[in-house]
Amino acid sequence: MSDAQRSSFSFFQRYMSAELSAEDIDEHIDAWHEKPDGKEIFEFLGLTEEEYSLWLYDPDSLAEIAQARRAQVPLTAVVRSALIAMTEAGSPRVKHLRQWLAHQVEAHPAK
Repeated sequence: MSDAQRSSFSFFQRYMSAELSAEDIDEHIDAWHEKPDGKEIFEFLGLTEEEYSLWLYDPDSLAEIAQARRAQVPLTAVVRSALIAMTEAGSPRVKHLRQWLAHQVEAHPAK
């Protein structure tokens, strides 16, 4: 694949194919600030608005976003499962994920 073809893929597409790591998102955010091309930041990154909102609450959530996409299941379901496992393990991410889930329930009561 040429550099031109690679650059046409979003950050998240490249993350899902293991071409980029989660830490590479900062470079892409910087690139968006330099030249947004009329796109919202979440579109530029290749995320949905819901996925981006989760990432804002918990920057370590890209793995859960990828898992939801691969399994083609709602993101809230993956986050709930991850939250249960993290609660049992005493993870510090629990607070952020709980806040995001509460916001999702408020914004979309049927989910």
